[in-house]
Amino acid sequence: MPLQHNQESLIDQHLEDPEALSAIFLGLCWNESKFASEALFEVEQGETLPDACARHDMGWNPVWLTAAGFTAYDSEGTAFEDGACTKGEIHWNPHVRTHRLDDKVKDTATGHSKRRRAGGEMALLALWMHTVASRNINIERPAELDRNKRGALFRDLLIHYLRQSLPTGWKVRHEVPLTHIRGLHMRRDVGDRKSDILIIDDGGRLVAALSSKWTWRSDRGTEAAQMVPLTRYRPDVPYAMATAEFPRAAGVARESIEDRIYHVCPTWVGSWIAVNDLPADASPLERWPDLETLKLEGISRAGTLGLKGLDVLVDDLKNSGDIL
Repeated sequence: MPLQHNQESLIDQHLEDPEALSAIFLGLCWNESKFASEALFEVEQGETLPDACARHDMGWNPVWLTAAGFTAYDSEGTAFEDGACTKGEIHWNPHVRTHRLDDKVKDTATGHSKRRRAGGEMALLALWMHTVASRNINIERPAELDRNKRGALFRDLLIHYLRQSLPTGWKVRHEVPLTHIRGLHMRRDVGDRKSDILIIDDGGRLVAALSSKWTWRSDRGTEAAQMVPLTRYRPDVPYAMATAEFPRAAGVARESIEDRIYHVCPTWVGSWIAVNDLPADASPLERWPDLETLKLEGISRAGTLGLKGLDVLVDDLKNSGDIL
């Protein structure tokens, strides 16, 4: 299914802004989570958001949301920061909708697992919302998006981004039969497999093969079957992967069989990993008192893991054009 014009326009308007692109990709492929209800906690009269966070032993800091542009209202509908006017359950404006990131933690989880998942989802929402609000980006997040459709949409968004970002004359093609690639043609063991994405320069040279994986699973049989003939008959062509994987991001960075890995939002993954690693007896208020410290932690973690963004993918492809 082709991209809608407004989806293409969002990317076109922010080609040179990696963080905005992270928000666009993530927002359009939104994976709705039931843990958004964790933002609707109870406060005492006169209690601040941080105090309520500490009392409920939450794994996230409500200040992250207020810094991103969310406003908390008490049970009487009065906006507050310093202290609630009345006791009761709070609500937020805009409405809190979190992105489900960790498929390893069930919706029925309790205890520290629940604390970790909720903390990670709130952290990402705050980082995402801050980017969207600061750039005035209007993104219609889907309420329900089939997993298979999410993967196809990610691939199509990625292809459009690459086509708009790479030099004139370059081609970005997908689902090309492997038998149509020079060196693999007329090979008896190639079969009817197809590539995911191929990048071809203005001279007709195959620059790289790219796999788009919204999430990454241990069952990579199909991927391996595609890579074997390519690496056997065209070892000169690098094989890379672009992904939005969160819970397995560290493992992907260390162990993936591709030559290079690129992530939709590397610094946000770093922040998410940091929140997930928070011990059960540690306070997110003390560790990350504001959204900026959480973001800086994410930058540091992403750097340690060697996670690179899609903007680096474009730079790497362009630079490959200078290789003889």
